[in-house]
This record gives sequence, structure tokens and C-alpha cells, in this order.
Amino acid sequence: MKKKIIALGFSALMVVSSCDVLELNPVTQIDTDQAIINVSTAQGAVNGLYNNLQGVYDWHVQVLSDVASDVSQQIDTWDALINIDEFSQTPDNSEVSDLYTVLYRCSDISNNIIAKVPGIEGAEATKNDLMGQAHFVRALAYFELARFFGGIPGGYEEAGVVIKLTPSIGISPSDYAPRTTLTETYQQVESDLLTALNLLPETRTDNLQTKARPTKATARALLARYYLYQKNWAQAESYASLVISDTRFSLVVPFENIFRTKNTAESIFELQYNNNDVSGLRNWYYPTSLSGRGGVALHDATYLEMTADANDARGKLTAKNSTTNTYYTTKWNTPGNIDNVSVIRMAEMYLIRAEARTEIGTNLTGAADDLNAVRTRAGIGNTTAATQDELRTAILAERKLEFIGEGHRWFDLIRTGKALTVLTNVKRSKGSQSSYALTDARRQVFPFPNVEVLTNTNLLQNSAYR
Repeated sequence: MKKKIIALGFSALMVVSSCDVLELNPVTQIDTDQAIINVSTAQGAVNGLYNNLQGVYDWHVQVLSDVASDVSQQIDTWDALINIDEFSQTPDNSEVSDLYTVLYRCSDISNNIIAKVPGIEGAEATKNDLMGQAHFVRALAYFELARFFGGIPGGYEEAGVVIKLTPSIGISPSDYAPRTTLTETYQQVESDLLTALNLLPETRTDNLQTKARPTKATARALLARYYLYQKNWAQAESYASLVISDTRFSLVVPFENIFRTKNTAESIFELQYNNNDVSGLRNWYYPTSLSGRGGVALHDATYLEMTADANDARGKLTAKNSTTNTYYTTKWNTPGNIDNVSVIRMAEMYLIRAEARTEIGTNLTGAADDLNAVRTRAGIGNTTAATQDELRTAILAERKLEFIGEGHRWFDLIRTGKALTVLTNVKRSKGSQSSYALTDARRQVFPFPNVEVLTNTNLLQNSAYR
């Protein structure tokens, strides 16, 4: 297997397999002083952003977080995922290190665009768009870094992450900054998103561009998610409502079409994959009997939840591997691993608004209506939940079923304070077939890569991994 070299955080270079992190756009690899000199080279750098972002959502965010939860399990011999599955990962975990690497690469390319574009010649609207995209991707990168490595306010919190807002030109000891507070990290996410909202266009030239590149609607959608994590219910409801009222987006029927057709009305922000830029979701989630690797299967209990109602369209997107006697989600089934990845989609907006309305407490009927919109699309009946506590439980359960394999469940359990009570008897179907429990609250965040901690003496490792 070929190897690619990419920058690791702020510290060193490491080698990772080409199926893990996609090859960087050449524009992002030349000297940063020379890379952006006009609109054309700036656009090349922006293209490099999405090339790198593909390496974040190719499978890393989804698989790492789902395997850590009660959704999925690692059933083959990939130790990096087995350790996450068993709550025993270490700072040497290669897949966590790869994710950390490419997130900071996204940040650094964004920094370069934000620093250089104001000084080039070009139409102001074009320059604003390029900078808006960079602010959006930087916000997304730090949001992922915060929730993976820093924690979630009101759920479990350690310190934030290292924030660097200027381009990296060479490496020196002065570049190795300490961690910010978690509040400061999330404040940077908010600042970048609000800046992106101001700079990005309302729409683009066609549907593909509107899905593949952020617009104001994309920024609003990520702000809705951000404010949900901050428990700022009024803002979460407001931004989700703005997206829901945007007629360009809707809940797609039937459910499976979200994953069988690219760039549907369901999708708000969708990364584009093809034969040259492949994702790995089908490879991991698809059974070996159907030409996948079959390494990440559903937990048996989760499969039973998905299929409890025979009419539920989500349960129909499953398949059994008779060899291993395990079940899989079949959301991603395109040969060649060229399924697009919807990073943000409409069902999330409805469930964010449902949760926000539940927590505000003055419009429980509206919360139930939003929940029922998602349930109706799935082909199942309305919720019986009516009280605030009942709706909290119902919405969390619905999010689990709706976003199987999409990387939400682990963070939902943490932000709602339920990880230590839900993840108490997570039974693996293969290997030891033992049950595992998350008993150490400190393991609700992932470890910083060991090479980073060794190189940056100011970077304090998360407490469970020191």
C-alpha cells in the first residue's frame, strides 16, 4: 500500500496509509509565502481544504465515535478500533492520531487562506467567499478537535485544544503553544462560524456547488449544532428554524434515497467522493459477504432496536453476514467506496429543534411535531412522548436510530450526561465476546497523539492517558 506524508499537528511528519488520509492538493504543499498570489491560487488552496476534509469524514469521525458508543463494534483484528471499542485506547492509537493530524491540517490551510486572500487582487465578493469557506472549515475542524479531545460543556470537560490562527511557516519551539480553555476553544468555533455566515454567499451556481461548498445556510446549520452543544437552546432553535424554512432543503422520501442518490434535498453539506477520491465507509460498514471489509458491525442490541418496528425504513438498511453472524448498516453500498458523505442533513435540524424546544419547555407540542416529522419519514407512527422528560428520552433514542453510522451517538451520550449510565454493558459479538463498560469518566475524551505530547512540552495530555 502506498504511503503519503502529511504534516502532523504542529510538531512533526508522519506516514499514514493512503486509504486513511487522502493525497493533498499540490497547492497546499508548496511554500506558504508563494502559494496564494491571486484568485486562482487561492481557489486551489480552498480546493485543498476539501481534499483534507475528505480525510476527516472519509470514515474517521463516524467509525471512531460510533465504535466508542453502543452503536457499532469492531469485529476484525484492527487493534486501533478494538481498543476504542473496549475503552482501552492509548496515546499511540494510530487512527486517532490520523484524525488529529488532518484536522490541524485543515486549520493550517484555512489560516493561510484567511491571511493571504485580503492582499490579492480580485472581486470583493469572490474574496469574501474564499475567506468565508476557510472560516467555515476552520470552525468545523476546531469543533471536531474540541469534542474529541477537549470535551463537551455540561457533559464532560477537560481543557480545550491548541489554537493556532496564523499560517505555519517552518517549525520552531515557539510554535508549541499550550492548550486553551475549553470555553476559549468553543468561542473560536463560534467566532469563525459567525464570520463565515457574514462572508459566504446565500446560494451558488447550481445544486452540486450548493451542497459541496458552504453557503450561509450551511453556516446556520452548523451554528444550530454548535448551540445545541452549548445548551443555548434559544439560539439552537432559531438557527435550526432558519434552515428548516429554507425551501432548498427538505426531508427526502424514501429514506434510503439519502444514501443512494448524491446531493439530495436532504443534504445541507455533502463531501464529494469519486474514483480518484474514495471514502472508506462502505469498506468498514459493509459485510464481507457483500464485498466489504466488514470490520465494523452493529451491536446486536442496536440491530434489534433498528428492526423492532417492521415498517421502520432505517431498519431495512441492514444486512447480515452469515459467516460472522453479525449485522451491518447498508447506508453506504456503492462499489469502489465512492459514496458521498453528508456531514450535515435536514433530519438533524428537525431533531435539534425538537430538543431545543423540549429544553425551553414552552412548546412541547412543537417539539413532538419535529420529532414526528423524522419518524413519519422513516415510516413509523407518531411518538407517544408528551412530557419534557419523555421527549428527552424519545429524541435521544430517535437520534440513535436516525444517525447510525454517521458519528453522532458517542457525542450525544456525552453531552446529555448519559455515557456512564448507558455504556455499562456493551457486549462485543466477536473476539472475547465480553461485555465492556465505560467506568472512567475521563475516557469521555480521546488521548492526544503521543508524538504531539513528546514534541510539544506545553501540551498537557488528557488526564486518563498521562
